[in-house]
Amino acid sequence: MKRLVLPLLLISFFPLQVNALQLKSGDIILESLYCSLCSLIEAEEKTPFSHMGVLVFSQGNWNVLESWEKVRITPLTTFLSRRKKDSLALVLRPHSNQIKVKLDANSLLNRFDNGFNGLSYDSEFLWNNSDTRGEKLYCSEFVTKFLAPFLVNSVPTKPMHYEMNRDEWLQYFHGNPPDGAPGNSPGDFERSPLFNHVGTL
Repeated sequence: MKRLVLPLLLISFFPLQVNALQLKSGDIILESLYCSLCSLIEAEEKTPFSHMGVLVFSQGNWNVLESWEKVRITPLTTFLSRRKKDSLALVLRPHSNQIKVKLDANSLLNRFDNGFNGLSYDSEFLWNNSDTRGEKLYCSEFVTKFLAPFLVNSVPTKPMHYEMNRDEWLQYFHGNPPDGAPGNSPGDFERSPLFNHVGTL
């Protein structure tokens, strides 16, 4: 019986956390994932976050539009269940002067369903590459390109580097990391002046 208490408490507190933050469709959520690649990303980018997506309220529930294995829509509870133990997810919101087109669930889902849903995850971390499904997108690339029509400014790209833990990056990229290629990361969103820090979940 005691084993059931903590999960039940977490389930009961979750709606209270969501309500306290007054989430909005179009908010961005960042989290830390427990995987070796995620640890490399966090160390390289000097950030506690290695994954991210866009929040949208649909069919009575909060969901996350994300690129995880592929571009898809995921229940927020599932998204948060992947967090590294004892870590918190950070919610960002564009400053009001950065919103060019209203961020509402219908508009977001329409754009998602017409050009993004089902695209492949980009494990090569390249800004412009594709496969038979269309453009391949990693998480922060997806968020940047997906939200671009809604916002005045996007988080810019930068020359990417893979210097820390170089041997592990060499192994991941089979000896050829895309040093200097354009890209961005969850850490760039975390540090960007384009967004308010709404709170944590």
